[in-house]
Amino acid sequence: MFKQKYASVLAEYEKFWNRESTGRPILNISYQKPGAEAYRNAGSLEEQWLDSEYNYNAFKKRSENFEYIAEGIPGYFTNLGPGCLSACLGGGFQLAKNTVWFDKPQIITDWENPPVVKFDEQSKMWQHITRMQERFAKDPEVCFSITDLGGIMDIVASLRGTENLLYDLYDYPDEVYDFTKEVRREWRVAYEKQVDFIRKQNLPFITWMNIPSEKPWYPMQCDFCYMISPTQFEHFVLPELLDQASYIERPVYHLDGQGELPHLDMILDIPGLSGIQWNPGAGKEPLCDEKWFDIYKKIQDKGKNLILLWALDEKLEDKIEKFCKTVDPTGVYLSGNRFSSPEAAERMLENIIKWTK
Repeated sequence: MFKQKYASVLAEYEKFWNRESTGRPILNISYQKPGAEAYRNAGSLEEQWLDSEYNYNAFKKRSENFEYIAEGIPGYFTNLGPGCLSACLGGGFQLAKNTVWFDKPQIITDWENPPVVKFDEQSKMWQHITRMQERFAKDPEVCFSITDLGGIMDIVASLRGTENLLYDLYDYPDEVYDFTKEVRREWRVAYEKQVDFIRKQNLPFITWMNIPSEKPWYPMQCDFCYMISPTQFEHFVLPELLDQASYIERPVYHLDGQGELPHLDMILDIPGLSGIQWNPGAGKEPLCDEKWFDIYKKIQDKGKNLILLWALDEKLEDKIEKFCKTVDPTGVYLSGNRFSSPEAAERMLENIIKWTK
């Protein structure tokens, strides 16, 4: 059932990736069916994060509880925490209710003798990832994602400590740069293993953003760059993004918060970049607010796709209407499931079609 849904909308998503006009944005809309009963809560953090059978059953129940309209699709995010690759390079991890932490132990303690960077397939974290994906691969109807490997500099920050790394950019710039090059090399190894495994399942490629693609894609990121200058970004971060974009077939950048905007021009000039996913951050104006329209124009003027996750909310119809009447819909992706009823979701779809005519 789920795989058929993907097949039915994949052509529309390919138009999105290729920036072909469809007359409106790509819309991943879903709503909870009336009377749907939630799957049971996990009995422990280990079950919540690491138990593949629990995660499979919870995903299937949630997917069955929702109705998907327009280009709406279910997809399982292989979520072992943001930036889980650090735990495959010698770092540790701690499970929590809402996330997984990777900042302890900090294994980089001395830049004169940094640890050897080597991707470890036998690490506990990679074994958890593998078991999770192998469980989902048993069901040919389910599409599952590449895991959240993390950004290169974010991984280094987990292994060193964010505050320490900020000082290191000044005190040990050459050592930091050389270490990031080593992480880059191992990141590619892990990424290509993920791509190969999903390709063998004959599945479309999705990531935590759940946007299907016939070609492998990934959202590059550097949350750490929120705290550094454009000059530092150009020296430490841009090379890693250029490297990743040279082999990821459809690279997207996860632009996370206003603190990253000073780097946007450099990001948009990355050869082969497919698009930008913008997240203004908690407490900021909604994604469809006119405050962000100039940013969207800059992104689109560079010929890039625009991805706005969870932008659709029935309480924000006035803002969404203005967005649809102002922003070019070509290469735009909008998603949302904040609807009080099936009628509200259907009305949103009908209105967007009307507003973009």
